[in-house]
Amino acid sequence: MLHSSTHRLRMAAHAKGLGLLALLGVMALPAAYAETLPHLSANCFTYSPGQVSKTKQGGLIIKNMQAELTGTQHRITVRSSTVVDHKRTLDAAGLARLNAAVAYAALTAYHRGMTEACANQPLPGVQEVKNALPEMSWQGITLTRPDRASTASTAHVRVLSTSPAIHFLFDANGMTSPQAILLPPSVSGDITFIPSSQPPYHVTVNQLHTALNGSDIDGRGDVLATAGRENLKADIHLSISHIGEMIDQLGKIAPTKITAALLIARIMGEREPNHRTGWHITLEHDTIHVNGVKVPMPF
Repeated sequence: MLHSSTHRLRMAAHAKGLGLLALLGVMALPAAYAETLPHLSANCFTYSPGQVSKTKQGGLIIKNMQAELTGTQHRITVRSSTVVDHKRTLDAAGLARLNAAVAYAALTAYHRGMTEACANQPLPGVQEVKNALPEMSWQGITLTRPDRASTASTAHVRVLSTSPAIHFLFDANGMTSPQAILLPPSVSGDITFIPSSQPPYHVTVNQLHTALNGSDIDGRGDVLATAGRENLKADIHLSISHIGEMIDQLGKIAPTKITAALLIARIMGEREPNHRTGWHITLEHDTIHVNGVKVPMPF
């Protein structure tokens, strides 16, 4: 439970069952893609932009983009992307780069952090976004890594403001993965990101919401991401409604160890109004505390 809870809040952004067929299909893609983003080396991130066409409104439609965290077998394909800048400051090349930069962010979350090759490289697209108000919609998303394939039918990101911080909303829907019983079908969030050319990166989760087996799951808090998991800091609050009913439902399909973890998490939780159970989770110096109790790292 602690693993899935902290994982959801950081991936910040875990927008993602074609099963074995999808896994084989994506792994058959060429190992070397056509391009990388400015300031990122090819041993960090590579991608193929796919087929790009302009819309009458000044945006782009991008078909079949593919991207990879180089050498990790963590890959993403997006069947169709629509990208627009409501300020009309980004040209077609900038919109295409932004689309790839969001793919890089999604892959980094799916990888549970930056790779060693990427750790000290600047985040792509930050300076361009500061002068724009982009909006992006994806359809037909497949994420793969060596142990699983995950899909999402749609994902949407809209930047609300960029001064002084980048404030955006996101949602992902139709998420499935045969290997992830606790993956919710949808997730949405409200995030504020303080731009920086180098780590650490300060992210505020204003709101994160999902639902699983009839229980609402909400989170909020602050994350300070930097090079190396041991330097990650987080201070977050997680709240779940009707957790008893959720455990009863999951107990019918989940392995015993997952049900046991949920029961332990329930015991560690604190009662909150409206039939909710809450956890205050802090992470610092590779140590995690839940409601003041030190627990083993879940990864």
